[in-house]
Amino acid sequence: MNEVMIEAPLLEETGKVVAIEGAYAVIETQQRSACSSCATGDSCGTSALSGLFSQRRHKVHLLNHLNLRVGDMAVIGINETVLLSTAILAYMLPLLLMISFAVLSSLSGFDDGINFVFSLLGLFTGMQISNRIVGNRDFEVREIVLLRNASETYLIHRNN
Repeated sequence: MNEVMIEAPLLEETGKVVAIEGAYAVIETQQRSACSSCATGDSCGTSALSGLFSQRRHKVHLLNHLNLRVGDMAVIGINETVLLSTAILAYMLPLLLMISFAVLSSLSGFDDGINFVFSLLGLFTGMQISNRIVGNRDFEVREIVLLRNASETYLIHRNN
């Protein structure tokens, strides 16, 4: 079995190979809500609401060193620190700019209504900046790795 040995902690996700493009496999994963791993998901109103919205699918192009074929299930991994830094950028930058704009507006002597507008402007500006930074990152090449064939993993666990 060809497994990649990675020393950094990885978050794993299973996806389906939807195409082979030269030496690369195109693997499609489906974004799930946190409700999918919760034991009370079937009886929760939040779970019902999250089920109404479409599940987004993501495709990544990864070097096919496992010789996967279309239809195979594969386990991919992303470094935890990369995911954490991206989440901090995506959530904290807009929040920090919102607070900064509100404080600057307040220190300038504006009333509460104007301070509110400035805080929304800071939030919107932070969201735009973080979207551009995160959107321009090339995750396929550096941070996501093809770990193993999911069907081989299932067979190993089943035989033990």
